Amino acid sequence: MKIFAFANQKGGVGKTTTAITLAHQFAIDGFRTLLVDLDPQGHVAICLGLEKGPGLYRLLGQDESLQEVVLPARSNLDILTSDKSTEKVKRLFTLANFSEKTLHHLLSKSTYDVIFIDMAPSLDVLHLSGLLASDWVIIPTRLDALAIDGVKEIALTMAELSRRGHPFFGYSILPTFFERTTRESFLQLEELTRVFGSHVLPPIPQDTRVREAPAYGKTLMEYAPHCTALLGIHANDHRIGGYIQVFTRLKEMVNE
Repeated sequence: MKIFAFANQKGGVGKTTTAITLAHQFAIDGFRTLLVDLDPQGHVAICLGLEKGPGLYRLLGQDESLQEVVLPARSNLDILTSDKSTEKVKRLFTLANFSEKTLHHLLSKSTYDVIFIDMAPSLDVLHLSGLLASDWVIIPTRLDALAIDGVKEIALTMAELSRRGHPFFGYSILPTFFERTTRESFLQLEELTRVFGSHVLPPIPQDTRVREAPAYGKTLMEYAPHCTALLGIHANDHRIGGYIQVFTRLKEMVNE
């Protein structure tokens, strides 16, 4: 089993869409998949056409088992929901005798093939718990200077946790909202690649269907299976970027 956290301390970078899209693609491919929502906004459930709920609080605050609190979302895909009660979980970690590794212990005992953790855009005790529960961190980022600064902050946090002994397998950076007609997108993609090299995943093209799909409670595969965000941009007889290409890379990590 591999556990992936999707993290960036800056919001609006496509983090939740990325976690949902890749989780559903793994489920379609036959992997038993769990998607964990650590954000009190509860957008994971809403984007899948379900009600947000206190799943995370029931797991960590009321000692219910993981099997009792997850909800089936799609074939092979379960979710652990969040809502405002997730704020209580933060207080439990802060005030009670909770270890920041508690989430890791609970998830690592499960029988899922792959787990995806959608993190809130903040640096607090629950964010650290999500990082400490993960094997691999995926950092979605817009291609602008401020968003890239958020990538550096996550990388620094991971480095500190590694020094404390957490055995990350590694991290990958996912450029989102890539606009092939915009000079800044190319310049920032070049800068990301210069600084982070092979850590940079294929970019996700800008696509209005990404914004539309959650309104219908559907994933991209259900709403627009031929969209450029999934399949990439066709250029010079090959495809550039897209979630399917990223899925292929993550599948290789899972099967290592």
